[in-house]
Order: sequence, then structure tokens, then C-alpha cells
Amino acid sequence: MDNSDVILSVQNVNKSFPGVRALTDACITVRKGTVHGVVGENGAGKSTLMKILSGVHTKDSGTIVFDGQTVENTTPIQSIRSGLSIIYQEFNLVNTLTVGENIFLGRYAEMNGMRNIHKNARELLDSIGSKIDTHKMVSDLSAAEKQMVEISKALSFNSKLIIMDEPSSSLTADELKQLFVLIGDLRKKGVTIIYISHKLDEIFELCDTVTIIRDGKVIDTKPIAELTRNEMIAKMIGREIENEYPERPHAAGETIMNVETINTRKLKNIAFELKKGEILGFVGLVGAGRTEIVRAIYGADKAKELKILINGRKVKIKNPRDGMRAGVGLLPEDRKLEGLVLPFSVQANVIMSSLWRISKFGFVNASKEKEIAERQIKSLSIKAPSPHTKVKTLSGGNQQKCIMGRWLEINPDILILDEPTRGIDVGTKYEIYLLIKRIAENGGSVIMISSELPEVLAMSNRVLTICEGRISGEFNPETDSAHTIMDAAIG
Repeated sequence: MDNSDVILSVQNVNKSFPGVRALTDACITVRKGTVHGVVGENGAGKSTLMKILSGVHTKDSGTIVFDGQTVENTTPIQSIRSGLSIIYQEFNLVNTLTVGENIFLGRYAEMNGMRNIHKNARELLDSIGSKIDTHKMVSDLSAAEKQMVEISKALSFNSKLIIMDEPSSSLTADELKQLFVLIGDLRKKGVTIIYISHKLDEIFELCDTVTIIRDGKVIDTKPIAELTRNEMIAKMIGREIENEYPERPHAAGETIMNVETINTRKLKNIAFELKKGEILGFVGLVGAGRTEIVRAIYGADKAKELKILINGRKVKIKNPRDGMRAGVGLLPEDRKLEGLVLPFSVQANVIMSSLWRISKFGFVNASKEKEIAERQIKSLSIKAPSPHTKVKTLSGGNQQKCIMGRWLEINPDILILDEPTRGIDVGTKYEIYLLIKRIAENGGSVIMISSELPEVLAMSNRVLTICEGRISGEFNPETDSAHTIMDAAIG
């Protein structure tokens, strides 16, 4: 390969943290004006490599050449000014400032005042086809709009290479199409993109080349046309998975929950049944009301009217404690914000739903606490150095397993899973699918919400479509087409 065609060359880069070898002789070559995919399981080393490139971490050894210049220890601001920007999955924006102020954050004097800040911000947003008002507060933006601001901020530094880390995780289908168009436009302008995603459909649709990382090592780099989906998965996880989804259980029995009505400001006359041993899928656009339904059932949100029968008995659910007592568990959509206490240990997070069982007079039985945590860590293969490891240091998949373990310990009759595999790698996804299947086969009932339609259709026994706060249809995913189901979801 002609070196003049190369924007980034990483050769034999190593990085270790206390007790962990994060990267071993990592090598990657990225060509100018391409979209270069990077895939691997959570904890494989993708983020560590990107943080070294962007100056967040320093490498232990190895060589990095960016745009013809050898890069030694750098800082994030030096990296950005050299033309290499990174857009993290969790946006690096100040909600209390305007769009323009965020794009030129820290450069007020350099821009010679606020009028020029907004003038230049407008030009940058126009260049990527965005009509966002530069005077609008970032707190009022959608996820897609925030992404536009991040991209504009990167372009304001004349970035030659933009790293996008899970850029589609919070986007609707229409917003994702808009992002794909924008990436295509950036590529035409000569901007290089490194695209990190667990969603393999996106990798195959967008990328020219893909690098596969496993256990801190680069396993392979190939043109996307030379890889099949199954080959990519096998290289990512180190083993073959014949199918991405296990065979769905078929043991649905009598009705365990009868939702007679739910009414809120958003939800209108929601009514449905859930069978024992059934996986019931909810399909709908973001904002359709899927999450609002399950939060009302669990007691996390108040409802104007809520009539529910569980095991034939009327239950009053006004808060999550009532939900738990009624036999309902919820794995929430945002695991970090609503599902975990990030500064606490794995053990403390796993035993939260069991505290009432192992406490007396306000004191927790330490030996039982340890026993529960170790049982779930072993049962779910949670990868943590010890039960006392802070949960915030774990990968997304292992964090999700901690919440699953919390509920499996008390074995609720009904487990609600809201986006259970968001931001999780292929191998861990399969493990979670097997857990969901196991719950249903053991007589538990599952309500599953996912923005990934193939996931819902492959795992569910029955599907309800939600549109504008109403149930718009009921389908059999084995006989009804994905097109028919999405038509009902879109309305």
C-alpha cells in the first residue's frame, strides 16, 4: 500500500492497566477518505485503542503515525488540533450552553466574540445539512441533533479523521438514515471515519474495511466485501455461533397478567394479556409509548388509571416496591442512569432486590450478601475481578448481567426487559438471549422491548405494536412478516 494513501498507522501498540493487559501488539492501518469499521466484544480493547489515539490514555510502547507525523504522548486538545477527533457514545456536551457555544467551547477569544461564534457555527451546521438553531440550548436537543453538534465541533477543528463510538445507539431509524447520508458526504469531502459499532448491519452497509479486535489483539483487518457475517462473529468471539438467536421457547400457558387498562397523559386505553412462560415483544418507534407502558406496570411512573390482574387477583401498583411485591421486575432502558448505582460494588448492585430478605433491624447479613453475589456472578459468568469491584468499571454486557442477576435471585413472575442488549457485543447478546429463554422455559414470563426488530421477532412468541400511545396490532412473529409488523408500528 502506498503510504501517501494512509491517514493513520498503528504498529505494535501495547497498553496495560493494573492487573489487565488491554492491548497486545495492536496494528491497524486506515486509508484516507474511507469508513473503517472496528468491531469486537465489550472489553476487547477497542475503546482503549481509541483513547490512546485521542490522547486520553498513553501507550506503553509501539508506534503511531497520524497524517505523516509520528505521535508520541499527546493530550485530547493536541489530538483535536492535529485533526483527529472522537465522538463518544455518551456525548461530551454542556447542556446549559447553546449549540454555538458548545461547538466553539473554550475558544471565545479565538473566535473574537459571540457573534462570530454563532456565525461560524451556522456555517458548519449548514455544511452538514443541519437546520438546528445555534442559539438553542443543548439540553433541548434530541440525540440525533446532539450528534450533529458533536460532528460540527469536530469539523470546526478541520478534522481529517473522526472516530465515532457507537453513534447509532440512541437514534431512531430515520435519524440513522440521516447519519448514514452525512457520513457519505463527509467521505466525499475526504474526511476519514473510524466507525465502532456492535450492530453488524451498519458495519456491512457503511464500511469499506473492518478491523476485528479480540482480547486486546487485532485478529484481522479485511475489506468488508471479503467477510461474511458469520465469519466476522466467529473472529470477534473466538467461536462459531450457528445462529445469532437461540430457538424460541414454546411453553406459553395460562394468562398470568391481564392488563385491563392503562391511561396516562401519553397512553390511551392500553390493554393486553401476558401468558405464563411467554416472551411478549413490544415493537414501536422511539417515543411511541413502549417504555411508558412497562414503567406504569412496574410502578416507576404514575398513571391516571391502572387496572391490572396478576394470577387472577387485582393488584394496586403505585410505586416500584408495589411492583416487586406483585411479582414484577424491570430491567430499565438506561442501565447506568436507572439500573445501577455506579460507584457501588458488583455485590451491592446484585443484592439490591434481595435486601429485604437478608436484612434485620436495618442490618444486612454480610455472609448471605456475599453468598448471593457469588452465586449470580458464577451463574451468569459476570466478568469482574472480585465481587467488590465497582460496577462502573465493568463492560456494558457485564453491567447488564448484574441487573439480570439481581432479578433472577428473587425470581419474579414477570420480568420486563427494556432494551436488554443495547450497546452489548454479539457474544454477550447471545448469552443474554439464552438467559431470557431460560426464564421462559422455567415458567417465568417476559416482556421484551427492543429497537432492533430482528431481535424482537427472533425471541418473541407474540408481538404487540405500539403507535402514538396505543396498541396498534398483535402479531405472530413466526408467520407475520417484518414489513407487516413495522407498518402497524409506524401507523
